[in-house]
Amino acid sequence: MNDSIVVTGWGMVTPLGPDADQTWKALMGGESAGRRLDGKEWEIFDNANAAQVLEAWVPQRFIRKDRSLQFAVVAAEEAWRRAGLYHVPPGRIATTFSSSKGGLFSLFETGMDPAVTWDFLSDFYPHAGGLLLKERFGFGGPALSFSSACSTGIGSITGGASLLLDGECDAVLTGSTEASIHPLIYAAFRNMRILSRRDGGPAPFDVERDGFLMGEGAAVMVLERESSAQKRKVPILARLSGCALGADARNMLEMESHGETIVPLIQKALSKAGLKPPDIAYVNAHGTGTKLNDLVESTALYRIFGDTGAWISSTKGATGHLLGAAGSVEAVLSAMVLERGEIPDTRNLKNPDPQCRVRHVEKGGVRKMVDHVMSLSYGFGGQLGAVIFSRP
Repeated sequence: MNDSIVVTGWGMVTPLGPDADQTWKALMGGESAGRRLDGKEWEIFDNANAAQVLEAWVPQRFIRKDRSLQFAVVAAEEAWRRAGLYHVPPGRIATTFSSSKGGLFSLFETGMDPAVTWDFLSDFYPHAGGLLLKERFGFGGPALSFSSACSTGIGSITGGASLLLDGECDAVLTGSTEASIHPLIYAAFRNMRILSRRDGGPAPFDVERDGFLMGEGAAVMVLERESSAQKRKVPILARLSGCALGADARNMLEMESHGETIVPLIQKALSKAGLKPPDIAYVNAHGTGTKLNDLVESTALYRIFGDTGAWISSTKGATGHLLGAAGSVEAVLSAMVLERGEIPDTRNLKNPDPQCRVRHVEKGGVRKMVDHVMSLSYGFGGQLGAVIFSRP
């Protein structure tokens, strides 16, 4: 990237914890988020499980907002505090924030009530999260949405970096949110046969993998130009070295089988960062735990990194697949590797599939200070994203 874009704050709420520190502690402590779904609406399913957020303090004024928007506020509050954005002129702060499905619960709860009022739409649209953050923090910069299924988070990061490079703002809150653990959405994924039914939870890259675990949550990063961060004298957590977007629109659900669209995506991100494959120490793979995704992705990663280069893991084995929030949560987790000097394992990976030839991070993770990490996301319909973070 021509200018230096840095990360000065982050926040998240996930099934592993209500903030970034507790999520990281649970992730590195070997915890997994899968739990039985209770309630009358779930009785039609045999052994329905998902990764739900169990605790998150929500400001009283937002308690009646859609669940996805509550997550957005929680994550943004944490990121805002850490970055100290109180001292940045509100008119120079922007947001690139979205969800993949919008406020589904506000829609379903409204149902077919003919007396419905228009205000449920303020929760329903995919860009509602960004508008709510704009209202909450009072900033006046652009508020853009990059809804792109499971790659929404990386699309948002890329869009935020562009606003900074174009001089449209001095800081940007970027990220994504998701809350769609509803019987209708669950049934659709189940009928596609892409949800894991393993007792121990999803097992990305394992020979016995059988799908993913639905999850929910949100993550927000604060991006700004390095000169701005230095002027404000705030800690720089990571450097956004490069990012790239791509497409694999051959099929709504299936990817090109040889990784031919993923390889150039990674190469483009590396080129923008001015890095070579050996420079990347860790890759947070999309790693859904489905048969096809893991095979295609690992084929592409092997072509770039071989099986002795970058460490590869999927945090979805622990967090579940957070769908529209996956890209932003995994981007934050990848950046935290630089800060914490620890690389998370792929939860439940006991017997790596010999066809998934990469350097897996197995049980317990790896303790190692590294300089460059990459996070990858792919969404239904073929949206692809890659982002690289480096030590400041």
